Amino acid sequence: MKRLTGLILTVILLAGGILAGCSETPAAVTPEASKIEGEAWPRTIADASDNGVVLEKRPERIAVLHPLYLDYFFALDTPPIASISAAEAMEKFATLQPYAGSADIIDLGSDSANLEKIIEAQPDVIVTFNGSVDTIYDELNKIAPVILIDYTDTWEKTTMLLAEVVGKEKHAEQLIKETQEMIAKTKDQLGALEDKTFALLRVDGKANFNAQGSKNTMYYNQTAGFGLLAPKGYPEGGEALTLEGLYDMNPDYIIIQHDIDVAKAAVKEKESSKVWNSLEAVKNNHVLIFDNSLNSASVLAVRLASEYFLKLAEQ
Repeated sequence: MKRLTGLILTVILLAGGILAGCSETPAAVTPEASKIEGEAWPRTIADASDNGVVLEKRPERIAVLHPLYLDYFFALDTPPIASISAAEAMEKFATLQPYAGSADIIDLGSDSANLEKIIEAQPDVIVTFNGSVDTIYDELNKIAPVILIDYTDTWEKTTMLLAEVVGKEKHAEQLIKETQEMIAKTKDQLGALEDKTFALLRVDGKANFNAQGSKNTMYYNQTAGFGLLAPKGYPEGGEALTLEGLYDMNPDYIIIQHDIDVAKAAVKEKESSKVWNSLEAVKNNHVLIFDNSLNSASVLAVRLASEYFLKLAEQ
């Protein structure tokens, strides 16, 4: 029990303490850089649809059908007027905490097919990811032009695409440059831990762990990411893990990137397991909890992850 108490304390200090410092995150998203720049209207947006989308003028009322796109528009200083799960995202997403109360966003509920609520929001443009609205795509286009995002694109490409939608390409270029510099600085600071292994995990409905997969996150990317070293046996794709499988990897650090309360409960559930307690990461209090919103891999998620890893490097 003493070991668990120390572990939870470490988790709270790292995850909770860093989250408490998230109010500094928007510092690099400067108002001076967020002035309207793009003047070429109408324009064609080369989205993930077959023919692209023509926007006759700069949209003023943006509706997003997945809350991860809130991150991008807030970073571009152009908050949407409506979003799926808006209230929950603005309350719980660590990436959005610095913007809480800064914009009135209509909550469209949790169902992207609620056409009535979308119509009531009167959007000028609708943004979502490719494949999510296939059955109602034509109906949505009768409400407003629909921008489809390829969710496998990098955060840089998505940032630039959405900047084109709102005419803020120069701001996006600056934002990308600053964020890439943050990544490079973080990777450099993590150099002291370059021989340490990290297992990035999520939690399933039964408090078991799933590997995020080394190919599914830029955390392990050696050129465009933080360059974390995956433990031997860590899968490239998402995969369910047993405690025995995790023991075979025996990572130096475990990062559980999930809802904070759910992650803590999953850790507590393992407190009586000899296998869990024999892990190097557990014995050394190197089990870290990162907020679930970082799984969006948005520009704000990348910036917040940089802060988390810089705090880790300072320990």
